[in-house]
Amino acid sequence: MRFETGQTIVRRNLHPDGRISTCVAGRVVADDEHGLLMWVDARSDYISPRTLDGKRTRHLPYVQELRMPLLPGLSAFYTEGGALFLTPPGSLHTVLWFFNGRHEFTGWYVNLELPATRWMGGLDVNDRTLDILVAPDRSWRWKDEDEFIAGTGHPLCWDAAEGERVRTEGLRLISLVQQGLFPFDGTHCAFQPDPEWEPSSLPWFWDLKQ
Repeated sequence: MRFETGQTIVRRNLHPDGRISTCVAGRVVADDEHGLLMWVDARSDYISPRTLDGKRTRHLPYVQELRMPLLPGLSAFYTEGGALFLTPPGSLHTVLWFFNGRHEFTGWYVNLELPATRWMGGLDVNDRTLDILVAPDRSWRWKDEDEFIAGTGHPLCWDAAEGERVRTEGLRLISLVQQGLFPFDGTHCAFQPDPEWEPSSLPWFWDLKQ
């Protein structure tokens, strides 16, 4: 299944039991041998678990967060300009390019996850919490490492073998960063979205089961 340039799709992060954790709408930039490249405007629709007064729930224990309703709000990946998401086929990661309100590149974000599943509405992923922040000068640091360690071996999360696989993928991406190899070689850093693209709204099918 291939998506067309300009098409509105959704990227859903799923809980282990298949329920939707977060969902963001975006536009397809390309879908080729490098993977699915998706543009998410800072004003695009995004829903995530929130308290009834609209606060985010990352501070809550995971079991409690599971009970929270999905409500609209600013994206976890929110920047003044937006972000490109590149999800290579069969990979354990997605790489994001962040841009500010003047559409200047401000850095990469590596999201470690299970290989994405395609469906007619977009991509479904299972986030594994551990991330890597990469500055434009390619200096880097781990993000949410404590949360990842706490989740490893938890019955609602992932086992030690999967945790090791995810960390190994992170180390592989760090090696690409240090060598300045794709996707950290300057590719897409001057990206400009089609000026006719409006911020993406969540389509009616955003919560359909595969």
